[in-house]
Amino acid sequence: MRTSDIRRYHANEIFHRIRIEPQISQKEIIRRTGFDKSTVSSIVTRFDELGLVVRTPTAAGNRPGRPAEGLSISPDSGLLVGVQVESEELGFVAAGLDGRPLAHHRQSFNRKVKTLDRAVADGIAAVTAASGRTSPLLGVGISLPGLVSTEGMLVHAPILGWRDVPVLDLLSRIVSAPLYIGNDVKAAAMAEHMFGNCIDLDDFIYLFSGSGVGGALFLDGEIYLGAHGLAGELGHMKVVPQGRLCSCGAAGCLSAYLSEPALAAEVEARGGKTVRSFDTLLDRAEAGDPAVVSVFEQAGEILGAAVSNLVNIFNPPVVALGGDMARASRYLGQSLERSLGRLAHPNMAAQTRVIFSEIATDRPYLGGVALALDGVTGLDASSVIP
Repeated sequence: MRTSDIRRYHANEIFHRIRIEPQISQKEIIRRTGFDKSTVSSIVTRFDELGLVVRTPTAAGNRPGRPAEGLSISPDSGLLVGVQVESEELGFVAAGLDGRPLAHHRQSFNRKVKTLDRAVADGIAAVTAASGRTSPLLGVGISLPGLVSTEGMLVHAPILGWRDVPVLDLLSRIVSAPLYIGNDVKAAAMAEHMFGNCIDLDDFIYLFSGSGVGGALFLDGEIYLGAHGLAGELGHMKVVPQGRLCSCGAAGCLSAYLSEPALAAEVEARGGKTVRSFDTLLDRAEAGDPAVVSVFEQAGEILGAAVSNLVNIFNPPVVALGGDMARASRYLGQSLERSLGRLAHPNMAAQTRVIFSEIATDRPYLGGVALALDGVTGLDASSVIP
């Protein structure tokens, strides 16, 4: 790991600890993180210089010497904006450094590369105005539905029909705030670690479904990137030999069975009415539509096969399921458990919790906010995260 990456990791973890434990002392940060005293001291000093944290004297009891200081996030330090690029919409979230959403905004999108920069700039202006804050914009995180290289190139986004789009360069020309971009599912995994059910976990595997299915390997406190930042495309695990054709061009991928378009197509193929959105599927499942209930049950079986592979290969403490599969947990859960019990090694399955994300059912998602927060608190972090 490069020196700059090590510093970013240390800074992010220290800020994360301050954010989730307001009034924590430097001594306690050292104890919780295992970082040495000089590293913690220099990074906290830098946060203080940037106005990101505040120091508050705390009660020292009867102990002699210098009063202890508690560290908290500065409430007026600035804003973050997260942007979610989807197939037909752009979603925006404004948040403080604590990650709590202050305002949301959604607008239609025509999938044209040449309109992306202006649409993003307009949306940022709208959501920052709606936040009611006059604090400076510290960072913008752009969550993208496809493969993102370490150079800021959107290598392939099937849902948009884009290949080799230099998103970082395009948006840097019009967004004046520091810009951080990344894959949407990796960003969602970061959000799960920062704000969700995996706050205190250094190792977990994340799966997310929407217009497609993706994943992330969160190992040793970091997203595992692979050779060129493209690792974690778990939606393209082969779960059905010679199965359905996937948007990636291969057959039998998990995404071809769990994505919204795949579920909708299967319902319609079984004689169901036209499906306009995932909300339509949920409404029909709630009403007991047999075609929809059956498709969800089959999807849960296939999801269980995919999760069993992850359990058998990685032996993770947690597999977290987000996005549409979390929204449909009541219809997927039983068949998922049956499949997992049949296919996962029993000793390894007993060591893994499979959970449905609580924060990943909100839209817009918090992945863009996580990218922005990671970039701003990473102290001179790369613009491509992860």
